[in-house]
Amino acid sequence: MVSPAPAVGPLRRILVEVHRGGTLDAIADRVGVAPDEAAAMVDYWVGRGVLTREAVSGGCPPAGCGGCALRSSCTSQGRPGRPLLHTIRPAGKP
Repeated sequence: MVSPAPAVGPLRRILVEVHRGGTLDAIADRVGVAPDEAAAMVDYWVGRGVLTREAVSGGCPPAGCGGCALRSSCTSQGRPGRPLLHTIRPAGKP
């Protein structure tokens, strides 16, 4: 009798989906978890040195959130200078 292959949990699926690319929201959707859960899983892998996270934006606009296109999904809470966008990738890749 052949035993079934073990299921891959969401923590490992995050790695697969980061390799596939897309936004954190898209990755969370493909894994089947909430975006804040996906962010926590990414933080875990960043802490282990498996993934890297780099800021790619200059931060909040000086005028605040009012006219910002990212205000609905932003976590900076209107604090000027906080990075708005990050790139997440496997460690060691340029």
